[in-house]
Amino acid sequence: MSDTKIDVLVVRWYERRTTDVAARWLAAAREHLPEAIPVRFGESEPLRGRGGDEEFTAAWARADPLLFMTGKKPVYHMSLVGGAATKRGPVMVQSLNIVADPHDVRVRAFASAMASDQTFYVSASIAGGMTLDRNTLWGPAERPEEPYLAPMGDWLGLPPTPPAWCLFGPDYAKLAAYEEGSWVPERLQARLGEIDPAQRYARKMPGGLRRTAWQLITGR
Repeated sequence: MSDTKIDVLVVRWYERRTTDVAARWLAAAREHLPEAIPVRFGESEPLRGRGGDEEFTAAWARADPLLFMTGKKPVYHMSLVGGAATKRGPVMVQSLNIVADPHDVRVRAFASAMASDQTFYVSASIAGGMTLDRNTLWGPAERPEEPYLAPMGDWLGLPPTPPAWCLFGPDYAKLAAYEEGSWVPERLQARLGEIDPAQRYARKMPGGLRRTAWQLITGR
């Protein structure tokens, strides 16, 4: 069977570090998107973990830095920051890759239910032209999704261009107010074109979403 090129909806949840990620994921999936309930899981391929809530939660608690998961079609890939992941910045990112219309109401409901009061930005963007080979997704995408905005757990800022859709948590609800056809103020946008990584941060962002230079040097 030959490889198939498909477009994939990539949903990411950017949040301050919490300890209830696995429980939130299971609850949201059961209510809104059962295909996202993990079938196999593990920290590396091949994913050997199987079982119910207890086994999944135990695997998440041990994982460092990420727990990877597969669900049922059309959900092909998921990841959560592991419960044992500590050597990173203050931001954690969960992700879902699903073959679905960007405006699928079930995906939107799942995204909202998965968000907590510690979630400050949820985005849904299209990765166009990914390779599907026997139920496994391979990248890179021919037309990449929204750039990853929290390398090593440090928040860069909102993207320079809007995704297919997004949700703002309390940290950004007022700062990032925008109208259809426009986007957030430039001061809130990550400066991804800067060569120097230290200059890629947005000029304005909520407090506590990135490490200071001193913390990066000392590892604290």
